[in-house]
Amino acid sequence: MRLPETMTGCSPKGYLTADAAREWIAVVRDGLAETGGEGAFACLPYPLVAQGVDALAPLGALVGTQDVSAHPIGPYTGEVSAELLAGLGSRLAMVGHPERVRHLGEGPDDFRAKSAAAAAHGIVPILIVGEPERGRDPEEVIRPQLDVAFADVPHDAPVVVAYEPTWAIGAPEPAPPAHVVAVVERIRAMLAERTGESRVLYGGSAGPGTFAAIAAHGREAGRLAGIPDGVFLGRAGVDPRGFLAAVAEVREATAR
Repeated sequence: MRLPETMTGCSPKGYLTADAAREWIAVVRDGLAETGGEGAFACLPYPLVAQGVDALAPLGALVGTQDVSAHPIGPYTGEVSAELLAGLGSRLAMVGHPERVRHLGEGPDDFRAKSAAAAAHGIVPILIVGEPERGRDPEEVIRPQLDVAFADVPHDAPVVVAYEPTWAIGAPEPAPPAHVVAVVERIRAMLAERTGESRVLYGGSAGPGTFAAIAAHGREAGRLAGIPDGVFLGRAGVDPRGFLAAVAEVREATAR
């Protein structure tokens, strides 16, 4: 799969009820119908994948999931395999989110297996990386996360990395633009060692206005390599209009 040049995504986490999910998909569908879905993606809970694909894929948007099983099709009750998801039209899968580490005890071996399972069936892994506290060296903290999680992903396979410093997830404000530009620049250099396509996004309390601020700082500082390829919303995207606003913002900021 070829990755869009810019990507604006949303994971509504576990906030949606069935009724809210139907409304969320409908509002996003109607909004993207006016502007096109290229570059937009939504990582949805498993039960919403087919509905999301039916509504959003015809517009050019991508639909993914917030997790993927490390196991193949087989006697794994309750697991949702990459092969099944790929058959339903899922094109992306989140791996390594700190909330799954904190609440479910997942670790590097899980991320490695899940990324490999996704890539083996044409699903692009979105690896969430970040430092647990401010001031840590990205080379010390983030490079091992990339190396382990992508160890069994073919070198020429596409990957997405969402930089979400753990200390910014759920915080009142995202990480400062200067910090994001500096770290994204380092992550991009690390991914340049791969031969496949890669994109770097910023998450971590991202919302409307986040990308524009980061892009403005990157341009002013002359550090274009530190401007991410888009943003990945969590809570701010539970409101579908917030997600659509971020999609429009990234498109406008990158068209300059």
